[in-house]
Amino acid sequence: MQRRQFLKGVGVIGASSMLPGAVNALASSAPTVVNIKQKFNQALAQHPELIGFANVEANFESQTLAIEGRIPADLHGKFYRNGPAKYERGDNRYLHAFEGDGMLQRFDISDQKIVHRGQFINTPKFAKEQQAQQFVYSGPDTKIADALPVTSGDIVNTANTNIIAVGDDLWALWEAGSPTKIDRDSMQYTQQVNLGAGSKYANSLKGLPFSAHPKIDPNGDIWNFGLHPSGRVVIYQLAANGKVKNAGLINSQYRGGMLHDFLITDKSVLIILPSLFVDKAIEGHFARTQYNSDIPMSVLVINKQSLNVTKRFELPAGFAFHYGNAWEEANGTIHFDASLYPNVDVLHKLANVMQGKMSQASVKAQTALFSLYIDGTYHMQTVGDSSEFPRVCDHLVGLKNQSLYHLSAKKSSLWSDTLSSLHIDTGATQHYHFGDDYLVEEHVSVCPKGVEGSGYLMGTALHVPTKRTCLNIFAANDLASGPLARAWLPYHLPLGFHGNFVAS
Repeated sequence: MQRRQFLKGVGVIGASSMLPGAVNALASSAPTVVNIKQKFNQALAQHPELIGFANVEANFESQTLAIEGRIPADLHGKFYRNGPAKYERGDNRYLHAFEGDGMLQRFDISDQKIVHRGQFINTPKFAKEQQAQQFVYSGPDTKIADALPVTSGDIVNTANTNIIAVGDDLWALWEAGSPTKIDRDSMQYTQQVNLGAGSKYANSLKGLPFSAHPKIDPNGDIWNFGLHPSGRVVIYQLAANGKVKNAGLINSQYRGGMLHDFLITDKSVLIILPSLFVDKAIEGHFARTQYNSDIPMSVLVINKQSLNVTKRFELPAGFAFHYGNAWEEANGTIHFDASLYPNVDVLHKLANVMQGKMSQASVKAQTALFSLYIDGTYHMQTVGDSSEFPRVCDHLVGLKNQSLYHLSAKKSSLWSDTLSSLHIDTGATQHYHFGDDYLVEEHVSVCPKGVEGSGYLMGTALHVPTKRTCLNIFAANDLASGPLARAWLPYHLPLGFHGNFVAS
């Protein structure tokens, strides 16, 4: 897309209206004050598994962890994770788990040793509230008394969802504002990234939504999107050093208010619009996000070169937070997978647990495999057990993969308890059930040889009875035998969302 066309599109949106839906909601319809801190703490005494949603007071200083087993000799680098951790200040506790301020976790792996450090991300919001020793801004669902005004998304950017390496830095990602640059060595906040700086786009991209699920092409290019409440979607193509190569605007006419993840193939960008709508009669951004089975789930196929929509598919109604991968055949047939929910109740359950409500705490998704044909038809197949946080080998993003790694839950109603893999072609599965006492987080693929199935899966799990978190390293081709190595922290970490491994 030409810069002139892009700037014209941004002008139609209007810079002042470029606030994300979550932020716009603050000024107009945030719910009345509800102090749920006491309710949560009372529930925590009865349900210790809620500890993963408890407030974190301070950073975790560097310390060497106790290790069981042996770390693979070819595994050297740093594993980063990100997630909300500051849920409470004073008597106030956020109403939704997505509102918490981000905390970066780093596991430094080398020479049979693992060192952990946890650091709150000192965003402008966090710094101001830390100094005031209270929340001073309302959140998407939580209204704070006498809150300061929010004039841009980055004022309340919590940098709490994902962490990626870009050039010599780390970017902590939200989805309603700019990436947050962090010094890789010190783990200290540097600045919020002005994406267009140093490119032909200059300040036209400053503060625009930038999702927490960028996809890295095998050539190193970073692809991403950002959703504006008007239904327009910004498409980004960045070089590996973070400099913008191309950007475009798509008028998706989507009115669901939330779009969390997307996919790429070698030729296309896929924006998948779930069956959501915004019920303006309900207070709170996440609370008002509703599901309608009469709205088809749509897929916009966008050409990577022109950034124009070339095809639109309508699928059965559905909702997914996350997708594993997509790839495209020579004849144009596109394949992708999704952790598909029956509705959007899972979003609202994450508000229930913040109040200590344990009844039916979560809703399970299932792996769905889709094929989109050039004649406009499709095929959909659901397979396997429950499914969340799907990942594939990094070098196969956008290309044909055979192994899909994901979490599942055999018994836990709150979180996942099992690490699983699915062979896309044969349907063969592998599982490792941690046990009923564990809350298992996303496990990422680490593939030093660049050969699918030859590497490792790495991720954290919270052991509820001992209130400790462990980092686990599995052989990707033998999950059932359990972790090759496990490193124990002497305390627990808050349950987070996403992370990545950066090899030394």
